[in-house]
Amino acid sequence: MPATTRTWVLSAIASLAAAAACGTASPEIVAIEYLRATRTGDSDDAIAMLDMDTIVDRVKSRIMMVNTDGDPDQFLYDSVQTVLWGLFQETPRQDELTYDAPPADLDGQKATVRVVLTAADGTTRTRAVYLRRAGTGWLVSGRSLDELVAYAIQRLEERF
Repeated sequence: MPATTRTWVLSAIASLAAAAACGTASPEIVAIEYLRATRTGDSDDAIAMLDMDTIVDRVKSRIMMVNTDGDPDQFLYDSVQTVLWGLFQETPRQDELTYDAPPADLDGQKATVRVVLTAADGTTRTRAVYLRRAGTGWLVSGRSLDELVAYAIQRLEERF
């Protein structure tokens, strides 16, 4: 097997394994991977870790969209997802960081993870990531969605 084919096959296998493990990942891993995805502009991974149903419900409670060409709920869901996908594409930062998180604060089906981001020069900052346990695993939710909801509402009001 040629080296490029072998590399592609190994990459595909690793991606499938990561996707399968996502549902059983700890809240700490989900929080770190979410922050990493948002920093590197990996929109697909970032959106996959978001509690999209909650985001759409919060957006829906603030704006009304009229679409006669299909299901308005699906149109809103797709519109919010597209707006957030674009946001993550616009904001990649390539500076090197290391990520660390102590054990999450668990409260039933909710978790708070305080992720420590350390820059190459040794400076640190802490980001709190709020999650909830869903049928598919841990999702970024709660207060972590506030800025995303506000951004989605602003962009959708501008567009429609």
